Amino acid sequence: MTVVLLFVVCFSPLDLELAGKLPEAGAAWEEQGSLSGQVRVMGRLVEEAIYAGDGRRAFLLSGELGNICGNADLQQFWLARIAWTSGLPVLAAEQLKQMNPSDPWLLHRAHGLSALFSENSEVAIQELTMSIAEASTARKAFWSGIDLCSAYLNAGRFSEALQLSRLIRVRYPGDAMGDVMYGLCLQVSGQFGESSRVLNSVDTENPAAVSLARSIMEGFEQ
Repeated sequence: MTVVLLFVVCFSPLDLELAGKLPEAGAAWEEQGSLSGQVRVMGRLVEEAIYAGDGRRAFLLSGELGNICGNADLQQFWLARIAWTSGLPVLAAEQLKQMNPSDPWLLHRAHGLSALFSENSEVAIQELTMSIAEASTARKAFWSGIDLCSAYLNAGRFSEALQLSRLIRVRYPGDAMGDVMYGLCLQVSGQFGESSRVLNSVDTENPAAVSLARSIMEGFEQ
């Protein structure tokens, strides 16, 4: 008689979160009653929606998250960046420049993005580098690192952008947005074949990352 053993692998909410399976992670944190876990996952979803240019989704998620965590500074930060995704870079830059949050990470990140949206890339690089240094969590450092890659690209410092994006991808292997930024830096650096391979392999379970990867590939095909 043949005996078949079935092994059921149970992933913790943190395992799901680190693997980039955010909807599943959010549901698992909710089941455990962990508010901090839910807030962290929703924050990632807001950031990803903003990067993907989905202002409506970002606005809805940030409003819901604001009601939960009550962080007015983060709410202001996200709303300013949503203005940027809506084609209002001057307004976004001004709102970010006026921010004075108590968290030094957020302060430098807001001022760095304000400079980036104002085409002042060197100031953006300085501020975003300080934002990484002030990050109190790995996730905060990740988002500042992604922003810094954008600033390097905008400044024409392609090799530094590629080097940083490669480091981010190694340190955050489960994050599809890191793959997207690496693919973009490869593309800008002229490594088109490798860029296409990376962007085409972006986790299909992350719709924001897939949408952004597709936009990057279509932009360079035109």
